[in-house]
Amino acid sequence: MSVSSPSTKDPLTLMAMWGSMRGYNPEQGFSFEGPEKRLEIIVRFLDETNKDGFFSFEDAAWEKVVGALNAQIVSRESNEFIKSYVLTESSLFVMKNKIILITCGTTTLLHSVPDILELISCMRAELEWVSFMHKNYSFPWEQKGPHTSLSEEFNHLKAHFPTGRPYILGPVDSDHYFFFCYDDIIRDTSKLDTGYETDAQMSMTMYGLDPNQTQYWFNDKFECTNEVTAAIREHTHLCQLFPSEAGWKLHDLQFEPCGYSINSINGANYQTIHITPESHCSFASYETNKDADNYFATVRNVLRVFRPQRFTVIVVVDPFSKIGKTFHAGQSIGVEPPYFTQKSHEERVAKGEERESDAFIDYCVLHRTVNEFSPGYAAMKD
Repeated sequence: MSVSSPSTKDPLTLMAMWGSMRGYNPEQGFSFEGPEKRLEIIVRFLDETNKDGFFSFEDAAWEKVVGALNAQIVSRESNEFIKSYVLTESSLFVMKNKIILITCGTTTLLHSVPDILELISCMRAELEWVSFMHKNYSFPWEQKGPHTSLSEEFNHLKAHFPTGRPYILGPVDSDHYFFFCYDDIIRDTSKLDTGYETDAQMSMTMYGLDPNQTQYWFNDKFECTNEVTAAIREHTHLCQLFPSEAGWKLHDLQFEPCGYSINSINGANYQTIHITPESHCSFASYETNKDADNYFATVRNVLRVFRPQRFTVIVVVDPFSKIGKTFHAGQSIGVEPPYFTQKSHEERVAKGEERESDAFIDYCVLHRTVNEFSPGYAAMKD
């Protein structure tokens, strides 16, 4: 596939062409696109809205949605709050008033929007919030329309959500995120707290994974939530992130010849991890909607599993979430650069908060961005 001359491309396209896989060598053959596209849609219930919301639709409706982006559902789990689906390319989470669709590779995520909007019409609800985001692609020239450039993605989104706004979080010639949001939340400013602005999202992308770990995510057979995947979780210490005694219900997939995905749900909370283990493009992502006053323990535990050469963290906070209240009070939320230095590790060891033998990499911050994009809403990228 040829790439047209940069002189014919607009500035947004030029931004998108900086890939995030350092030291890329085209002679290494096929490279899988690990960084995911993420679409979140929240609806507002009306008097005539089906009380079950998105739960009113059978799996066939969601199979059509993911089929539109060139993926398939391969595993299912659920509780009273969330329906969790592991896909051939990442994950889908369905709640009564919200869906979160995360897809990797060259999937065409935005092609699913018309089918989702049709479901919202069928349940007689109104759009309240839409966000689309992705880390800059490792191999952007491999993407398919409407994801071949930021301008194409933006135009596609504006066609469906005309009042939505785009942002770039981070430097365009290095690790950055494209973030688009449509906001139609009806806010009652007379109330100090609201029940609908308490969401939280913490996502991580990790590059250059420890080969002592990635060796476990290769297999000559496709395995789905069985004794083989349980052994993988044990060997890699992934099980420590999803303790069953804490109520986490999981389902996972080991792909053939390599690759691994896991979803886990606990009440209204989810965690999801997706892994590309090949040495020349090793990558892992982590995301959760768990709310907390501070995210350091979660980030540290994820880093202990993967021990990446570099990583990014993005936190999107609603104003009345726990993490949002901490942030707006001017307190640290556990993702700030000083948490990830050798000095801070030694201080935590001295306080008895960590062991000296705990695996730790002395990271240095390359860049940090904080963007307040709606009243009380902020996105932080480190």
